Amino acid sequence: MSDPSVPRTAIAWHLPGLAPGAAESGAWHAGRSAAGTGFRAPQLDPAAAAAVASTVRRAALEARGRLSVGDVVERVAAAACRLADPNDPVGRSAVELLRTELGWSSRGAAETLDGMAGGWSADALRSLLRAELGDPGVLDGFRADPTRPDRRRRASGPPLIFEVLAGNVPGVAVTGAIRGLLVRSGVLAKVAEDEPGLLPLFARALAEEDPLLGRCLAVTWWPGAQSGVSPAWTIWTKQAGKVVVYGGDSAISEVRATTPADTEIVAYGPRLGAAVFLADAPGEAAAGLARDLCSYDQRGCVSPRVAWVVGADPVATAKRIGAALAAEVDRVAPPPPGEAEAVELRTVRAEAAFAGFAPGGRDAAVLGPDDLAWTVIARRGPGTEARALPRALWVYGVERVSDVLELLAPFAGRLQALGYAGDRGLDELAEGAARLGVSRIAPIGSLAWPPVDWRHEGRHQLLPLLDWTDLELGP
Repeated sequence: MSDPSVPRTAIAWHLPGLAPGAAESGAWHAGRSAAGTGFRAPQLDPAAAAAVASTVRRAALEARGRLSVGDVVERVAAAACRLADPNDPVGRSAVELLRTELGWSSRGAAETLDGMAGGWSADALRSLLRAELGDPGVLDGFRADPTRPDRRRRASGPPLIFEVLAGNVPGVAVTGAIRGLLVRSGVLAKVAEDEPGLLPLFARALAEEDPLLGRCLAVTWWPGAQSGVSPAWTIWTKQAGKVVVYGGDSAISEVRATTPADTEIVAYGPRLGAAVFLADAPGEAAAGLARDLCSYDQRGCVSPRVAWVVGADPVATAKRIGAALAAEVDRVAPPPPGEAEAVELRTVRAEAAFAGFAPGGRDAAVLGPDDLAWTVIARRGPGTEARALPRALWVYGVERVSDVLELLAPFAGRLQALGYAGDRGLDELAEGAARLGVSRIAPIGSLAWPPVDWRHEGRHQLLPLLDWTDLELGP
């Protein structure tokens, strides 16, 4: 890797099997990240796309013969954790990437990478493998089936997985690629325009740690998700055993419409985060919710956008949250909202004020500084309205936990994470939330950083990528 301290936004690709000089002499796709930073990636013609896929496939199959799953864990973790190491040129480059691509402060970028790295360590990856597989050795060969003494089992991912990645949460693309590598697959990845540089940087670091594993991961970008935009789309969806897609409903529908019918699709769609202050919630929970809101600029599916306060004054709680948000954005400076976001934030504040949500009002309040660094809109009555805006929270008051569950009911199946503070009524809340399909219920203040083995959208992380072979033993 040449001069890894230089941000990789300008290239945003890592393509094993691409002929030397092919990128420099060919045409380029050009894009702009969330903060307007320009970048480019080579336009792959059919021959080049096929060559990359063939190279990654061969490397993955070779790695299965030469490396154990333990080897893969050690080397993948070593490369990934370099992204969060401030003493490593790769880590410094990663911080600069997020600063330039997303407009984040260096401190905010470093803290996000450090939080993500907790799930990239060798210990964390080994824990994930044990949690889902029991014996990770099933990825190396046949192992005894603990439920059947006359059977042995082994597991492996397909030789190729194609991943269509979202850019809303930095580091999730790296996590997605790691999952594919752990199941011994080669990974072809299309990164998002919002944040295109971190996964290619990881791929180059991985190639430094182990050149063979570096050839097991190809990363690039092209505009849109439609099959007609890039020959790589048509070729990679045909050659991949599974397609993994992260994105909104339209992106997932597009992938389904342009992927061969016999190719399995693992889709992670849009999900919502929310929070509940139970009747005995401690006052310091407001600070925890502020941290949850500000982590990765409230761009994730675990980020709460609405909170309900049970049996207490929601305006008073909102004021505590506002004070905590003011302290948090002072500690870690957020990027300014985009032009469209700023217009919408001012609009929702004005609409709320017009509807009686005036500061100091009897039934409601609109809180937040003029620079739009954060916004809290509170109402003493029940409600569900919320918007996907940066560091913006809607707070409502309810009398009982059952009122919260009634308000959540229309969102059944779309709820990713529910934060809570307090104990009174927790069992009722948890049972009701489980019936509505909430996949994670966690204390306020911990929503942003799920444990390594959390079930994203209620599913395992590795098992959906695996195919199993049973060996039935004779008498």
